[in-house]
Amino acid sequence: MLILRPVAVDDLDDFVALAAQLDSANLPQDPDFLTERIATSVRSFAGDLEDPRDGAYVFVLEDTETERAIGTSMIIAKHGREASPFYWLELSTEERCSPELERRFAHRKLRLQSTDDGPTGVGGLILDPAYRRHPSRCGKALSIVRFAYISAHPDRFEREVVAEMLSPFEAPGRNLLWNAFGARFTGLPYREADHLTAHTKQFIADLFPRDPVYVTLFPEDVQKIIGEPSETSKAALRILEKVGFHPLHQVDPFDGGPYYGAARDAIVSVRERRELVLPGVPAAPGNAKDLAPLALISAEASLGFRATVVPLGREAEPIVSVECRDALGVSSGDRVSITPLP
Repeated sequence: MLILRPVAVDDLDDFVALAAQLDSANLPQDPDFLTERIATSVRSFAGDLEDPRDGAYVFVLEDTETERAIGTSMIIAKHGREASPFYWLELSTEERCSPELERRFAHRKLRLQSTDDGPTGVGGLILDPAYRRHPSRCGKALSIVRFAYISAHPDRFEREVVAEMLSPFEAPGRNLLWNAFGARFTGLPYREADHLTAHTKQFIADLFPRDPVYVTLFPEDVQKIIGEPSETSKAALRILEKVGFHPLHQVDPFDGGPYYGAARDAIVSVRERRELVLPGVPAAPGNAKDLAPLALISAEASLGFRATVVPLGREAEPIVSVECRDALGVSSGDRVSITPLP
């Protein structure tokens, strides 16, 4: 059975292996950083943080048969604080024309922007390739569980939500935009600069240009990747678009990946989550295998936060087996939440 739950200390080895597939600022392949991230996540779910804006909520998808975490996703409660601003490159277009030459050009420009009062962020979605065509729609479950949790705890999160999508890379740690732009102003290789942002972002303010930079001056292969998601990001992006995310005309200062965003309460999976009382009769094993559509059922009961994917019946009721109830730590009469999968 596949269960979504908060990351635990015992998940470190699996967490490191999953992070190696992404190796981003939020999930670097760094056991020390990931140990700290797990500790922060444990405190976040428990509500033990002095300031909820410091929260980082890491979910893992566990295959209970192998007792292994085979996927992960996360919520950053707030991007941008006084001690650590949120940076992006604003992407705009400037039109220039010459009647004398009968020529017109549309130049894209990048300009560094920042805020110390930024949005909630969702990201870090990684799934073991062996589970990408699983009937439980693992990728969708890992994405939607974040919005189900945000919907249940809106006071912990901002009114705007942003998702940062990775751009295409030539090779691990090699990005065309960084080589043409960031590296020239910082003198740092991409991987070192990206990992450095996990601890400090001051060098961005100190070294990046504040004036607009014309994309026209970059080589054509660099221009093409700015604002374009990588192939591995496109599946995650399609899910986000289905629940209401849209382009923000902003890109990551390092790799040029696009930012997508949405108002928290307008996100379909936030808005359509509903609560109900678990009915008294569990579904018989095997009766619901071929039913559709699917939904995420979640609960915060004796085992803490747990979620899994179940089919819906003819009247949109969740079909929940005894095995599923045990895995969620719920029984008849308990309250659960249902969030449709897009």
